[in-house]
Amino acid sequence: MRTVQRAQGLPIAIVEEIAYENGWITREQLMESTERYGKSPYGQHLKGLADGEIMLVPNQKN
Repeated sequence: MRTVQRAQGLPIAIVEEIAYENGWITREQLMESTERYGKSPYGQHLKGLADGEIMLVPNQKN
């Protein structure tokens, strides 16, 4: 997983992102996680998601 993340520059399987995408947590709860992880790449990814800078791809059902 680390190899793919480094090669593509995208984190994989971020629990908070999955929960937010599915409506299991609110934006406010997502922002709490951004504060917990600070300026780490993980925290910055969550902040981008909360700020709308990272767009979620809708789940596609087969």
